[in-house]
Amino acid sequence: MLLFPLLVAQAHAFCGTFVATDDAPTNAGSQVAIVKQAGITTLTMANDVNGSVADFALVIPVPEVIQESALHVVDPAIFAHIDGYSAARLVAYECEDFWNDQGDTSGDTGDTTDTDTDSDDTGVVIEGQYVVGEYDIVVLSASESTSLVAWLQSHGYNVPSESQALLNEYIAGGSYFLAAQVRADAGIEAGDVLSPLQVAYTDTAGSLPIRLGTLNSAGSQDLTIFSLTDSGNGTLAISNYPEAKVETDCMLPEGTSFGDHVDATLNAAFPADGQAHWVTEYSWDNGNCDPCTPDGTLTEEDLASLGFVPDYHYGYGYNFTRLHIRYTPEQASQDLVLYSTGIATNTQLRYIEYNHELEDMFPICGLGMVNDPGSCPDTGEGGEAGDGSETGDPADTASSILAGGDGCGCEGGGAAGVLGGLVLLTMAGRVRRR
Repeated sequence: MLLFPLLVAQAHAFCGTFVATDDAPTNAGSQVAIVKQAGITTLTMANDVNGSVADFALVIPVPEVIQESALHVVDPAIFAHIDGYSAARLVAYECEDFWNDQGDTSGDTGDTTDTDTDSDDTGVVIEGQYVVGEYDIVVLSASESTSLVAWLQSHGYNVPSESQALLNEYIAGGSYFLAAQVRADAGIEAGDVLSPLQVAYTDTAGSLPIRLGTLNSAGSQDLTIFSLTDSGNGTLAISNYPEAKVETDCMLPEGTSFGDHVDATLNAAFPADGQAHWVTEYSWDNGNCDPCTPDGTLTEEDLASLGFVPDYHYGYGYNFTRLHIRYTPEQASQDLVLYSTGIATNTQLRYIEYNHELEDMFPICGLGMVNDPGSCPDTGEGGEAGDGSETGDPADTASSILAGGDGCGCEGGGAAGVLGGLVLLTMAGRVRRR
């Protein structure tokens, strides 16, 4: 492991110059972070509320009775950090980057209240009742959905009655329900940012519930999943929806806005075939990146905040994956089934600033390789010859650099939406365009 930073540092000269991340406004979507480790799933949900913060509430199916010790709130800044770290990025290359390149391609919890084992013979049992950060939380079980909906509605949860059929499916499958509201005395005011709510539970199925959240939607929804797993498990993927591919590692057409291009590229990646699709927007081991964004990689504190405990005893660390799935209520016929591929891939949405001299190395996004392309001179400064790479295919040289090694520019720090896509929000949800 001591050699690894040296290999990363060696590659710096061939990584180009970081220019920008995609910070252009895009349509809002849900964000969750999921850690799968030693049979435990830790789910952290970003509560980016569009509406009255004080009226926020949610209901989510869970596979077991959640104990108070498994509930936490975390700093909202963690989502801004991991979003920026894994965002699409723009890099500028110069001819000098490709000379002499061969061979280096390398939260606090409040008091617990008493459990109510029989909620007035309504068929709903309060299995646990807690105060966590700014939230009042109850864990419920029910024998059928009519009573569950009635209980939730009578306790201030604006649950639509049409949710009963779907809730019955979860009840029949043995699910419990975690319901959370902002405490009336929490001091939350307009403009405040709610803390992400984190819940840990035993999970053998590897599923992530999305169907309840579609009841809040009048159109398509976007869900971004940030995942942390042991590095030996490889990239996280979704088994029960088809994967789409995003064009990357290409030069922007001259004069194209980077933010607009990324937005249009993602829209084009999702086929209009009546099915939900997902894409991998980022995957790398141990916080590596090429190039890295100004947000920096994940620190030990970030990993701990999200519930991940790295094991470096045999040189293992973590894999960070960013998935993006888009679906309509009709397309979300199943909850997501997540699995580890066992394959470590270096994936990111990386785009190259237009440079006429690099046209023979990189395709133009959306167009491919151009006719009569520009090219770099065959020697470096001072007339020193390159290493002979100019005698080969320039596109092969570029590909070897883009695909090389464990990445460059950064290494991990020693060890760096609206919730409607995941749960049933009981306040008015944000309508998502597309």
